[in-house]
Amino acid sequence: MIGRVSVSQPGFPHTVKQLLEVMNYFGIDEALVYHSLSKESHPAYGNQVLLEEITHTKRLHGMWVLMPGYTAELPKEDKLIKEMLGQGIKAARVFPGINRHNFSLKDWCAGRLLRALEKKLIPLFIDNDEINWDTVYELCSQYPKLPIVLTNVGYRINRFLYPLLERFRNLHIEISGYYGHRGIEVLTERFGAERLLFGTKLPYFTPASAIGMLLYAQMKESDKRLIAGGNLKRLLGRVRQ
Repeated sequence: MIGRVSVSQPGFPHTVKQLLEVMNYFGIDEALVYHSLSKESHPAYGNQVLLEEITHTKRLHGMWVLMPGYTAELPKEDKLIKEMLGQGIKAARVFPGINRHNFSLKDWCAGRLLRALEKKLIPLFIDNDEINWDTVYELCSQYPKLPIVLTNVGYRINRFLYPLLERFRNLHIEISGYYGHRGIEVLTERFGAERLLFGTKLPYFTPASAIGMLLYAQMKESDKRLIAGGNLKRLLGRVRQ
């Protein structure tokens, strides 16, 4: 995430320049980013600011924050997705929680948006604390071609996570918070490295922990490369224009 947040900490990399400096230090070539204003203010405003701020670098790839279009705060779903793709945006994120954008991911509320994303194979990123496991099950089963990426996933959720990963090939997790001992190795052995995406949760986390987990993981180098960026590139490369 780029941009200032309401509750900040000293040293947070707010700007594009600061983020690129952190990426240089840790050897991260490219990143998928959304804007704090899309989360803490309004998606319509934050998504536009994001485009303006990353336009001068090819290392940052935009991700828009979306909501259902019933209230006309954003364009109708098909028009919104067409606008996204026209701006080169190939990933989406939602914050449906009651303390954020306050809408339901059930079909009666978000169905049109989710079907529009699924039609174009646009990956949808959702924080684990914004959604419950029954809703994850419903999303994966109702929209089987929609790539779903759970972010901010902790390491104490395996009894929920394992049956879902076993059943749904469209479910992926981002590993920045999944720091249980040898956790990513077990996931790779059981479900394949293709289900895991490297992430940092910048600016809240340092990239060091996720990088360390991956570098020292006891797995094939080819699997590490998939997790480090190959899987995300594959998902973005499948998006239909």
